[in-house]
Amino acid sequence: MSQPIVIFVDDSETALASTKIATQGLPIEVKQYISAGDALNDLNAGVVPSLIITDLNMPVMNGLEFLAALRQLPVTQKTPVLMLTTEKKEELKAEGKKLGLTGWIVKPFNPAQLKSAINRVLRLG
Repeated sequence: MSQPIVIFVDDSETALASTKIATQGLPIEVKQYISAGDALNDLNAGVVPSLIITDLNMPVMNGLEFLAALRQLPVTQKTPVLMLTTEKKEELKAEGKKLGLTGWIVKPFNPAQLKSAINRVLRLG
């Protein structure tokens, strides 16, 4: 059986490097994108993720706009999505929830916290 695909979208290369280190050892395939547009291109080309983790504050398309776009695609209509961001505003969390967001993780994150969230959402054990 193939490993679940977890997509990370963040305009910060440092954040992407941190998520790659934090997820080492998990039985997942990690795909990383510096823009939501690049991720959408791969999703439209047939990539089927088990989980998407995205930043909120990104140029061109922010995390909530990306989430809204994901919910329009048949392949990601029901895919769990976690927001990994420095933002803590309740109104942003509420907007995310309305769009079908699964959860919210505040940066800087603890690697164990991120692993735990991935394990919980994907039921890895």
